Amino acid sequence: MRFGIMGPGRIAYSFTAAAREIPEAEVVAVASRSSLEKARKFAEEENIPAYYGDYESMLANPEIEVIYIATTHNYHLDNILQCLEAGKHVLCEKPLVLTEAECIKAQEVAREKGLFLMEAMWARFLPKTQKVREWVKAGKIGDVKLCQGTIGFVAPVDYSDRFYNPALAGGALYDMGVYLIDLLPYFADQKIVDVTATAMLAPTKTDCQINLTMQLENAIASGQATVQAVVPEDAYIYGSRGFIRVPKIHWGNEAILYDEKQNVVEHYIAPEKSSFKYEIIETINCIKEGRLTSDVASPEMTLESSRIYDKILGMYR
Repeated sequence: MRFGIMGPGRIAYSFTAAAREIPEAEVVAVASRSSLEKARKFAEEENIPAYYGDYESMLANPEIEVIYIATTHNYHLDNILQCLEAGKHVLCEKPLVLTEAECIKAQEVAREKGLFLMEAMWARFLPKTQKVREWVKAGKIGDVKLCQGTIGFVAPVDYSDRFYNPALAGGALYDMGVYLIDLLPYFADQKIVDVTATAMLAPTKTDCQINLTMQLENAIASGQATVQAVVPEDAYIYGSRGFIRVPKIHWGNEAILYDEKQNVVEHYIAPEKSSFKYEIIETINCIKEGRLTSDVASPEMTLESSRIYDKILGMYR
């Protein structure tokens, strides 16, 4: 499966490294709308045969089957539609889009074109995530009643930067909070019923810190996302007969199962800490099997997240 990359930024390096691990995947092109030199440098460093200084030229390349979109959040919808109109399947970095209306639009066009579209929620595909789901479904901690998580880091205070700039869809919710929304309910194997939030805003009106409380079907999930504080980024799933600790909610290779007396019952350690390769494998398998969507990072997951963005950010912006 031949991939093209739209936006040769930091995360694109991780994607390319993961693709090299998969015999069925090959990155054959990269494009930067802002700088041909940036695309050239990326291509030379990553041994990619073709590079472009605009997206149109890359999308006209008939060898490319799938586009991985790694641009800033504010460009995602336009980039997705451009790829779909060119007949390319799409794997787009999170958040897929910024609003429910954008989500509906992107998904409708993908269906009309008969093309694959998936949000690159890579953490759902990690072996440790699937192990946590396995434990929960097997009743290892009884009935799940509470979930907790933190995620974030200290970003440099630069109001033109993507973390603080509203024009670039900045803020903790879009950048980090999406993991809380997409992972905590997934760990618990429960749907979100309602969401409330409190936020601290930067002078630019972007949310630099946000606290989410999600009412699930039979549990409460709470989490904090920040671009201003050092946090452990761990997650916990608490049940009636034990709990699970997930070191590093969105990456890593560990999950620890405890019984009701807080004794360690099982300590799962996957062979590797993290990799984008699992979402790439899912993309390849779906396309080869003629499936336009993934059951793991599903359209419903993305639509639900986009509705939450509308509700929460609408309170503050």
